[in-house]
Order: sequence, then C-alpha cells, then structure tokens
Amino acid sequence: MKWKNEILKQCYVNLGVDLLEFFYIPRFDENLLNSFIKFENIQAVKDSAAEQKSIFFLSGHFSNWELMAFSFGKILQSSLKIIAKQQASKKLNEKINDYRESGGNEIIQIGYSLRSVYEKLNSNEKFCFLIDQSANPDYSVYVKFFGKNVATFSGPAKIALKKRVELIIAYGERSDNYSYKMYFDKLDYEDLKEYNDENVIKLTQRIQTKFEEVIRNNPGQWLWLHKRFKHTKS
Repeated sequence: MKWKNEILKQCYVNLGVDLLEFFYIPRFDENLLNSFIKFENIQAVKDSAAEQKSIFFLSGHFSNWELMAFSFGKILQSSLKIIAKQQASKKLNEKINDYRESGGNEIIQIGYSLRSVYEKLNSNEKFCFLIDQSANPDYSVYVKFFGKNVATFSGPAKIALKKRVELIIAYGERSDNYSYKMYFDKLDYEDLKEYNDENVIKLTQRIQTKFEEVIRNNPGQWLWLHKRFKHTKS
C-alpha cells in the first residue's frame, strides 16, 4: 500500500507542476524552452518528414503533455494537428486552446476529427492523438491496459491501416531538476498488411501496450486521476 500512496503523491505533484507550467506558456520563447527541454531520437521524426509521410504522434496524459506539444511547435517550427476533447466551459475551452495554439499548433475538436484528419492526410501533416482516454463503449474496441479489458479509441489504428501513416509514440519525462527529455519511438506494424477488424484490434493493443510500458517506467508522471477505466469488460 505504501508504494501506491507514493505514486499517488507523485501524481498530484506532477499535476501541480503541469498547471503552473501551463499558465506560464505565454512567456516561453524558443531560447527558454531549449534551456530545459531536450529532444531525444528526433531522427525518427526527421526521417519520416524527409520521406514526406504523414505522422501520427501517439501520446497521453503523461508528464507535462501540454508543454511537450507546445515546445514541439515552438522549437521545431513544425505544426501539430492535435485531436482534443472540448471542455464543458466554452470560455475555458477557448482560453486553453489559445494557449495550445500559441506555439504554432492547431487544435481539432473531437467530433470533427476523423473528417479533418482524412482531409489533411495527403498534405503530409503531423497529427497528435492522446491515446489513454476512456472511449465510448459503443464506438470503440476493447483491449488490455494494465490487466483490464478497457474501451479504447480505435481511430488511429483504423486510419493507419488504411493509409499506412507513420506511427510514433511521443512522450516527455520530467527529471528531478525539472528539465525534460522528449522521446519519439517509432511503432512498427509492417506485419499487419490488411485493413480488417482483427488487425484494428491487434494494432490498437500494440499501441496501448507500448504506452503502458512508458507509464510503468515512471508511474508517478501519469494522470491516474482521470477515468481511463470507466468502461471495462470481464
């Protein structure tokens, strides 16, 4: 039980730091960001861009996900198309999205996302999906995540199998000195040649398994507080 309490404490600390850093976003410039954020294995991204491939960055509520997305656009001068849920408060939603887009990224609200993604795929764009959110049980697949069979968005897997886009697991990790390293791990799915229901489930599982590994390496930096396990099956 002690280790659970320690993870929970780290989770709250992480969330507090996230909020403070998010409110500071308007003051961050490229020089300041470069002083405490380092991009590891960025070559995977550059190679895909050189081959003029569209990229799906698959990330989640880990470390400071908002600052990592902002710094990508600001430092690399490369726009991300970020798929995001709309906040209940219209004013809050507008304010958050103003911050998110101030680094050069574009927010695509869920509900318009699939159509918008398909429209932009041929332009070799970079899209970002948060893959650790609870999905509508009527429009999702169920795959294993931390031992539970949970409802999971299958959109990234479906589009990837149809359009053969590049899949990259992207996430940041905060160090004890409050600097960050951001990682980009290419996800191979060359063995899944055809688009069918079975391969959609296989690829969705592969994505979730990889992100689970990221969390297990540093569990205190994941947002355990949101309802990821809202819809489960035995």
